Amino acid sequence: MMTPFLIVLGVAALFVLGPVLAMRPSPRQAQLARLRARAVAAGLRVRVETGRSRESVVDYVLPWRLDDLPQVRGLRLLLRRGTDGSWEDAEFLSAPVGAFREVCAAVPAGVSGLRSVGEGLAAQWNEKGRDDDVERIRDALLGLREAVIARVAQEEAARGARDIRT
Repeated sequence: MMTPFLIVLGVAALFVLGPVLAMRPSPRQAQLARLRARAVAAGLRVRVETGRSRESVVDYVLPWRLDDLPQVRGLRLLLRRGTDGSWEDAEFLSAPVGAFREVCAAVPAGVSGLRSVGEGLAAQWNEKGRDDDVERIRDALLGLREAVIARVAQEEAARGARDIRT
């Protein structure tokens, strides 16, 4: 008499606990949540484009400062990591990659590109790495922002000097 009751109780418990346990995040989902929360705490924005596959690259964006906006309006920057690990300057005022060598060396291996977007500078990252990689990305983007601002200021100074001579 007690056995059917225990069987029914066990099945009922499975029906109640099964969906609850299935809703728990996987270890990978928990890691992504941790990385993204750490990025937000570090002052970065995380952009996940809709329509991308699940195992894709996510943009970790360092926003422009308000005083940078006049200098960087219309800026086009795209640095890509080649299959051999070297960096290529796909587009940036014909600047040699050497100008950004330190920045490129500082990013984690999972970063496949550094680029400018409307809201700031972005690192394209596959989010496969350690938690402290977020700080490495932030520091690299801070260095890149300073290098970009310095490069733009140089270009403007050179343009201003040419204007004075003419």
